Amino acid sequence: MSNLIPLIEVDATRSNPSIRLAKGMYQEWRRIIAGSMIAVFILAPWLELNGAPLLWMDLQNRELHLVGLTLWPDDLLILIWVAMAAAFALFTVATISGRLWCGFACPQSVWSMLFVWVEEKTQGSRHKRLKEQNLPILKRRLIPLLTKHFLWGMIAFATAFTFVAFFETGASLGMAIVNFQLDSELIFWLGFFAVLTYINAGWLREQVCNHMCPYARFQSVMLDEKSLKVTYNEERGEPKKGSGDCIDCELCVQVCPVGIDIRQGLQYACIDCGACIDACDDIMKKINKPTGLINFSYPGFSKNNLKDLLIARGKLWGYAVCTLLAGGALLLQLSFLETLDVHLSRDRGQLYFYNSQGQLSNGYTLKIHNKTNQTKQYSINSITHGLSLEEPLSIALKAGDDRTVAFKVQCSVPCELAGTYNLEIKTESHDKLDRKTLISRFFAPR
Repeated sequence: MSNLIPLIEVDATRSNPSIRLAKGMYQEWRRIIAGSMIAVFILAPWLELNGAPLLWMDLQNRELHLVGLTLWPDDLLILIWVAMAAAFALFTVATISGRLWCGFACPQSVWSMLFVWVEEKTQGSRHKRLKEQNLPILKRRLIPLLTKHFLWGMIAFATAFTFVAFFETGASLGMAIVNFQLDSELIFWLGFFAVLTYINAGWLREQVCNHMCPYARFQSVMLDEKSLKVTYNEERGEPKKGSGDCIDCELCVQVCPVGIDIRQGLQYACIDCGACIDACDDIMKKINKPTGLINFSYPGFSKNNLKDLLIARGKLWGYAVCTLLAGGALLLQLSFLETLDVHLSRDRGQLYFYNSQGQLSNGYTLKIHNKTNQTKQYSINSITHGLSLEEPLSIALKAGDDRTVAFKVQCSVPCELAGTYNLEIKTESHDKLDRKTLISRFFAPR
């Protein structure tokens, strides 16, 4: 693997201080994907499905509302399958296509690209920004500089607002801000996420990718000679400024968001964003040479047909099978998702007793939880022949509510039971959509 990805020593101080925004096909795709993800992120706390936001972690009531589903602590296994399916899917994509996730969809890359766009629109081109960085702070254009940081702060606050809204809902958090009713806890988390976003996307950027993100480290384990990567055609490009096509304009370095030179070979820091491809293709067109000097390709593999790219790849198929298994387990778990949770327990104080009518009785406790998004009316009855509840029992529960009720089951007169018998208690909603039958024990004198 070391021959496939040369691990060039990474300098912790290395960076691209002023990134040039590239234009081209891959950057258009990046902007489309980034815009879609930001839109979903911003709208999720506001758009409602089945009476709740698309994503709402209601910690107070121990509920997770996820795309119309309401999950409770006892549904935690569903989230485990979601996490496993997502992880194995990411491994599968990385084995097939390198770090496309990092370059096109990772939130760190998306927000960094947004901050760079603001930087260019407020302070001008890369050349102007580099020139100003060498000037004392008082000799710089302060209005564009302050405007940039103001807009960065607004984006950071909007990001923080959305993060906190996942726990509070967008409407309630918005009203709390408008009415100046924020408590110290909300103020802390809004400030924490805002500062974190401002630092990550505005200042750290590629340092997060190079030194903090664990995915950058273990991605080399998932790659092989058939994985898609951004590569430089050294045979065609070298020697620079000579017979090779590369004119050493260094635009590929200037547009790189992680500050590497792709001409040095494959590096773990490369996030496969395609910015260097678009920049190089633009130059090749201007000097009337073929595009593709830098391109997505399969290093060390010449037959780029689908059949050869899929055979003899045990690691890829292993990841794919694990993804399908985790996805199948998730669908199976969702198909058995309960909308009614009922627990029945027998009173342990005494085996049996005689009620005021002189009938043989046993005491029980029922805990019922309405896990739907609407108010439900439930009836509780005994379906065991000869045993019935002393009084009819009906319970109305609002969405998400639970209640614990005590009741007595009596033996019909004349009671012919002796010893221990199975008791079946049926709980059913009035709309007949939710029902559950539980079994306990009924004791009678021998």
